[in-house]
Amino acid sequence: MKFFRFILSASLILFLFPSTFTAAASSPYENLGPQVQYVNVIKGKAGVNSLGQPLYYALLQGEPAKFVVIDLHSNRVIDLKELKGAKAAWSIEISPDNKVWVGTTPNEHVFQYNPDTRELSDLGKATTNSDTVVWDLTYDKKGSRLFGVTSYGGRLFSYDAQKGFQNYGQAVHGKQYARSVVFDEEKDYLYAGVGSTASLIKWDLKTGVKKDILPAQYRPAASVYDMDIQGRSLFAKIEGKSEILKFNLDSEAMETVIQADSRGVSPAHNGLVYYSFNSKLHAYHLESGQIEQLSNTNLYNSSAVSLDIVNLRGEPTVVGLAGNGGRFFTYGIQSKRFTSTNLELPPQAVEIYRIGSGADGQIYSSGFISGRLGVFDSTTSQSNMYQGLGQIEGFAQLNQTMFFGVYPNGRVYEFDSTKAWEPGKNPKEILTLGDKGQDRPIAMQTDKEKNQLYIGTIPKRGQSQGAFLVYDLKERRVIHEISVPYQQSVSSMTYSEAERKLYIGTSVFDGSGQRSVLGAQLFAVSTDDPQFTLRPIGLPGGYSVMVSALATGQDGTLWGIVDNKLMKYHSQDQRPLMYPINPHQVKGMFKNENLVFGHSGELFGTLQGTLFKVNPATNAITNYRSGEVFHLAKDPRGYLYYNSGANLWKIDPSKLTKEYELVPGQLFIPNVPVENAEFPVARVYSKQPLILYKKQNNSMVPVQQLAAKKFYRVYGTSGQYYHVGGEHYIYHEDHKVSLYIGRVFTLTQAPILKPDGSVFRLIQPGEEIRVYQHDEHSYDVGNGYKVMKNEDVSYYIGTVTLGEETQLYQYGETEPVLQLSKGETYEIYKTDGQKLDIGNGYYINFQKNKMEFKKN
Repeated sequence: MKFFRFILSASLILFLFPSTFTAAASSPYENLGPQVQYVNVIKGKAGVNSLGQPLYYALLQGEPAKFVVIDLHSNRVIDLKELKGAKAAWSIEISPDNKVWVGTTPNEHVFQYNPDTRELSDLGKATTNSDTVVWDLTYDKKGSRLFGVTSYGGRLFSYDAQKGFQNYGQAVHGKQYARSVVFDEEKDYLYAGVGSTASLIKWDLKTGVKKDILPAQYRPAASVYDMDIQGRSLFAKIEGKSEILKFNLDSEAMETVIQADSRGVSPAHNGLVYYSFNSKLHAYHLESGQIEQLSNTNLYNSSAVSLDIVNLRGEPTVVGLAGNGGRFFTYGIQSKRFTSTNLELPPQAVEIYRIGSGADGQIYSSGFISGRLGVFDSTTSQSNMYQGLGQIEGFAQLNQTMFFGVYPNGRVYEFDSTKAWEPGKNPKEILTLGDKGQDRPIAMQTDKEKNQLYIGTIPKRGQSQGAFLVYDLKERRVIHEISVPYQQSVSSMTYSEAERKLYIGTSVFDGSGQRSVLGAQLFAVSTDDPQFTLRPIGLPGGYSVMVSALATGQDGTLWGIVDNKLMKYHSQDQRPLMYPINPHQVKGMFKNENLVFGHSGELFGTLQGTLFKVNPATNAITNYRSGEVFHLAKDPRGYLYYNSGANLWKIDPSKLTKEYELVPGQLFIPNVPVENAEFPVARVYSKQPLILYKKQNNSMVPVQQLAAKKFYRVYGTSGQYYHVGGEHYIYHEDHKVSLYIGRVFTLTQAPILKPDGSVFRLIQPGEEIRVYQHDEHSYDVGNGYKVMKNEDVSYYIGTVTLGEETQLYQYGETEPVLQLSKGETYEIYKTDGQKLDIGNGYYINFQKNKMEFKKN
């Protein structure tokens, strides 16, 4: 029987999990359960049902996220729904029919809730596969349509019952964050708040004309974070500043700046809107511009994250959330009575964002957004939960001291693990980098000999460079700071005590969400160099997105994960060697990868949700569990840990036997019946530089880099590799290669059809078009475009030139029917083993020493 025990205190939650949390004792994997549980109300909004009953809708972070309905008369939860596939929800809107609309992350879905029937409907994904967040929603009453904005595409979309979702594209070309949206129904203009850097776009959807009306002095900010329209005034909250800008919608002029820290302003009532600043409610007079601080409105060191006006017990009342912990406030506009209470909301298991190893066998789990930290004691199997930090990005350890790199504002905390957790004292903040434009200390290493902490960061949105810093733990100050390449950030770091050398990896993403022109970089830094000079180490294989993990072995070998490949490097080597882990391009802007050495000398890692093991002697890579395996940590006994959703999992490496290995898939060439042939059966095109591998002792060894934008003959496949002649191979990666098998031509014009069946253009006589695969009806000519099969369209795969006289055969006959002359060239339409089909029912037997086959 499973049991849970909860012991509560102001800063600590202790909960125990039985050792038999998962079933099979022989399994290498054990689910230790959620490590962080709490109430995080990301946003909320007040509304009513058809009976006029005042309701409050709260969006809870969790696994999955929850939609909660509260009766405002009793403050009790009357309905709770799961937002399936979502870990959080950032946006909420209510339409005139009282229906509630919710936008979620990371699935970027829109949900609709009917307060009368209490039905929640999942309307589906708003825009593209690459976008993950619906940041804000607004409703066009006249057009009966919902508008929303997204990241990481920075797109605008609409939804209505007849047309479904419509994607309007990016609000600003190249900007990845569309954070806020409002609709001016009087003039039919849409306004989108964008980052980074900040823009406030006035968008005429009828003409497509856009205009940025944000004053120049505010454009370096991260984004326009929240917006509201009240009357003919537009209120725009600037991210990272306690300022709301007030615009005149008719003149487009910014009229005033209001000191405010709330998520926008309330709806207008009797010419007033309400907001918060310095833990107090304020009222702003729309006509006069006068501001009044409302007495006795204590928001408990928080700001208002939601502001609405509803009729409660016969009185118009300002209601909202103070902070994200579920504190709900009311302010009677007539009575001036203020109340504050904690809503009775159910704690939710929260997604684990990062894990790290600590002193004495502790495994740390940082909750996504939450500021809570779960600590699992591997010796007692007991979990504690602490509060008082933000979202931890990076971990480091020096003896019994832990260091936490915390988002936002690039804060670094020091924690003495021999003493009790006491927020504000232990851990204590030793450094903040927000004033330097840095937000996430994602990579940290300690140097015991020099008593130094090395820090690598991701910049704030709107900033263009991450940083590498050296913090002297004795002097308690930064003694060195340098920026990484333009439009890049630090993504990984490791320290080699043997070499007294620090290795730093970068990502092509800065604070804007755009990719840098320069690919990801790898640097070596001698810690004996007082200038800490960043010395580049060239990475083969063309443009890389991210060096997402680094680790050094006892022999000084540097190991890393570069995109989808394992990197191995010795300082005496000219360049690192790259070994493919899987064929998929990395996704997202932030790393989920780790490398950890096991007790037996093997190297373990995670890549895009997959657990793998490396034999350092042979470089052989074995994949194990796949799908939801993120990050990696190790305890002193050699057990490994990873996070999956809200759960922490434990791995016994000794039980990772062959039965748990994932069998690599076999690559197949479309419409080619053989795995390997003596003649080329396809061509592969390199979109980027590639690595050429040579098969030695049944292993693939990287031998050289191949140029981009070149064609290479393919003779067959081996696992996930294309055989390109001799013992040489190219690894299959969709984002780096494309493969075609033949060409079509026609003596008359023939149409190329778009995916929707309409005509794209006509093939001209004599023109040849590449074919990627075909079926009984059509030839696939790329990107979903097709050429239909008919008697006017011919397909061939190459040509053969005879080096000497060759016999011609007819299908169905055993004896040759004709002798073909030396020097003649024939088009080949298909192959069957060694048979080369030259058309009209005739074929040639391929003989490598007597003829030359050329792939078209």
